[in-house]
This record gives sequence, C-alpha cells and structure tokens, in this order.
Amino acid sequence: MHQQYEESTPFIQVRVACPNLAEAEQLAAELVAERLAACVQITPGVHSTYRWQGKVEVATETVALITSRSELFEQLAARVTALHSYDVPEIVASPIAQVSSAYAEWLAGSLLEPGEDHAAPAVHLEIERKFTLADDGLIPEPGDWPRVGQVSNERRYLLLATYYDTPGLDLASHGVTLRRRQGGPDEGWHLKLPRSGDARMEEWMPFGSDDAPPAQFRDQVRQLTGAAALVPVCEVRTHRVERDLLAGDVHLACLCDDHVSTHNLLDDQLDSDWHELEVELVNGGMDFLDEVADHLSQYGVQQASVASKLAMALGPLLRRSDPDLEPAGS
Repeated sequence: MHQQYEESTPFIQVRVACPNLAEAEQLAAELVAERLAACVQITPGVHSTYRWQGKVEVATETVALITSRSELFEQLAARVTALHSYDVPEIVASPIAQVSSAYAEWLAGSLLEPGEDHAAPAVHLEIERKFTLADDGLIPEPGDWPRVGQVSNERRYLLLATYYDTPGLDLASHGVTLRRRQGGPDEGWHLKLPRSGDARMEEWMPFGSDDAPPAQFRDQVRQLTGAAALVPVCEVRTHRVERDLLAGDVHLACLCDDHVSTHNLLDDQLDSDWHELEVELVNGGMDFLDEVADHLSQYGVQQASVASKLAMALGPLLRRSDPDLEPAGS
C-alpha cells in the first residue's frame, strides 16, 4: 500500500533542555495535557558545554523534543518559560518538512486548533519555609527580624482545604499535592509540584461546576496515578493571620501565622492540631530565609521537620507508603 506524505506541514519540533529527567517528564505531562504538544520525546544524559555569565560551563542535561504546531509556538514557549527552572531555557523550534498523512491527521487531532482558547493554569514558583510554634506561642516581633523595616497590617482568613490523592497516596509519595481550597484571595484548585530545596511549582485553576479535580490537573498527574481514582484523603482547616514583610519599597516576604486542624479521611485516629509559621519569599532572596531561620532559632522557634500540612496530617500513613520521602510543602 502506497504511503501518502504531507510535503508542506504546519508542524514543528521544539527542543528544550532541562536540568534533570524529573523536570523534563513533568514538562512533558503538562504540555501534552494542555494540548500544546502532541508528543514529547525525552533523552536523558545529554552532555552540554555552554557559556553562562562569562564562564564556560559543563552540565549533564535532559533534552525534551516537543512536537507541536507552528501557530502554537508563542503559547508553548511562554508555558515552558513559566514552568522551567532555568532563567533562560533553551527553546528552539525547527519546521517539520514532511510527515505521513496518517501521522499529520493524528497530530492535528491532538493539538489545540488555531484560535482555540488555551485555559492554562496560573503558575508561580513558591519558595517558603515553615517553623513550629507552641499552641499558644507568640511570634518574635517581625519588625525586629533581619532586614525588615516595616510590617503591614494583618489580613485574616479561614482556609478550608480538601486534599485529593489515590487510596495508595501515589501523589503525596512523590511530593505532589492536589487540593481544593475555599477562602483567601487564591481560592480554587492548587497543584503543587516539587522543585529543589525550599521551592515548589504551584499551579492554580478556578473552581469548576462540581467538586471533581480539573481534567487538566488529572491528566498532568496521570503518570503517577495510573488508572487509580483521585479521592479526598484529608481535610485541613487553617485560621491564618497574614502580613507583608517590607524593606523600603521591597516586598521581602509574606508571613503567615497558621493555626491548623486536620481531619484524616483514611484514618481519623490521626486527626491533629498544631500552630506553625510560614515565610514565603516575594522579592527577598534565599539568604533572607537563612537569616530569618537563624534569628528565630534564638527565640527557640525551629524550622519544621515536616514541610507540608498534608504530610503532617497523613503522618505514619505516608511514611509507610515511602519511608525515604521528604514531601513538598503545601
């Protein structure tokens, strides 16, 4: 049978270098879920030599080869930039000159149509640290913290969150959290994905017509969940007092004083309450978080041993699922 070929196509392949396999896999899952990519092929162990900030650098990277449509390149590039951990990620497109007719038909059906709305989640890189306080513990006066010249007025919120996972906790076991949260300026659905150190990539989508997680988020985590259903595993109630930490015109960080109550839907014997402090960077640097941690330790306030409300709530259930896990924050 004679194979038909398209000799002039609207399709492209986009090369993106990632720092590791995990980030490339997550990027692939999100681009395919959002129909900005029909296919992403990943090659780990690529040795790269390049010049950065005046120095010759050598690194081992993972390359993602993304198949898309030329009309989607700007949207795809913007999405890669938002999700990528590099300041200047490699995003290089090449046209696909020829493709079989059958494959072209599959590509067209797998991608957004020209002009079709792209409902991408809002994304930001969250960098924060949590600190443990006694139930009635007082926060050392924030105005006396390193670099802080001014503290804003308080904002008070009641936050009601339901966390979703598989019955086997496949998301939490990989440092991923998916929640539906009411209250506060960012109420809606939140998907948090681990990055290095104190950082997490947080995605947000508005509430839908029911309580089911958004299809886009379900697609993004399917490589972890497989065919297992996403079900509520934990409810978290947080009374939050929030303030901004400022140094002149610079918004250093957001300070959250949280009184937390949790209801474990898998084992109600693990229900718990605690008091914690959360410091999330805005325009401050990592050195500011280090200085805050040192300052608070002088008052007996230590960094939390578990950096996640969900991990605290799941307790031994999560440790049994993966004894080596250090979950991402939430």
